[in-house]
Amino acid sequence: MNTLPQHIAIIMDGNRRWAKEQGKPTMLGHSTGAKNLKRIVQKALDLGISHLTFWALSTENLKRDKKEVDHIFSLFEKITDYLDDFLQNDAKFQIIGDISEQIPEKVQKKLADIAEKTQNATKMTLTFAINYGGRDEILRATKKMLAEGLDPSTLTEEAFAQYLDTKDMPNPDMIIRTGGNKRLSGYLPWQSTYAELYFTDIKWPAYSPEDLQDAVDWYADQQRNFGK
Repeated sequence: MNTLPQHIAIIMDGNRRWAKEQGKPTMLGHSTGAKNLKRIVQKALDLGISHLTFWALSTENLKRDKKEVDHIFSLFEKITDYLDDFLQNDAKFQIIGDISEQIPEKVQKKLADIAEKTQNATKMTLTFAINYGGRDEILRATKKMLAEGLDPSTLTEEAFAQYLDTKDMPNPDMIIRTGGNKRLSGYLPWQSTYAELYFTDIKWPAYSPEDLQDAVDWYADQQRNFGK
């Protein structure tokens, strides 16, 4: 068995609670969490992880206070500041989720620009799940399938998976959730059937490269039989 996970998916939880504990505004929690991404991505690159997926914004998050949501959108716009890092590290950037709805056009354009300029990178695929919900993904996939008039008698799990946002990605080997909550909250429900689940109380802004190493070491000790 390969003791190194090929695909790690992360739920970056705890930004707001971290800020509250520090006596700081909520916005600072999100900003600090965003800055932490670079450290974790670099550690994953050093480890040789080929796919890294972050849940950056859920469909439910969009129901939060408008000022908070707008601040998160402004952080997404700053992704263009890291284009050189993507190119130097041979890292591909892509989005899953429904960014055609409720995401400002200028944000969409900047995300699409980075995705286009890094599309030929091969060392790592870095995926942001934006306006993503697991049920929403399955519902959108079903609508696409029905719109194409697929014969139900020919439907297989493999065929259905081709309608999902993640059709070109391997399923996650491990899902990490920071912040102490022990649930997936609808994160990659179809894809996570046999993923190893790793929960930590450490809130995302404080999550370190050493913490990621601990998770990878834990994964190496798991016996994965995929239900067999």
